[in-house]
Amino acid sequence: MTQEPKKKDPFDGEYIGNIWGWRISLIGAAVIVLLSAFAAYRHYTLDVPFGLEVPDQTREKPAADSINLEKPAQK
Repeated sequence: MTQEPKKKDPFDGEYIGNIWGWRISLIGAAVIVLLSAFAAYRHYTLDVPFGLEVPDQTREKPAADSINLEKPAQK
C-alpha cells in the first residue's frame, strides 16, 4: 500500500510560482522601462523640472502688503 502525497493548498503561504507566467512579466517590465525612458526623454528635451525642489527656497519674495511695509533697497 503506497501512500499518495497530500495535495497542498495553494494558499498555505508557500510560494507557488508566478501566476501570469514569465512572458507577461517581461512584457510588463518592458512597458515600464519604455514609459520611464519616454518620461526621461521628455524631461531632458523640454527642460521641465520633476517638482522635487523645496518650495520655500524656490519661491520668489512676495510683494509687500499694506500691513508689513519694508523700505525698498537703495542702489
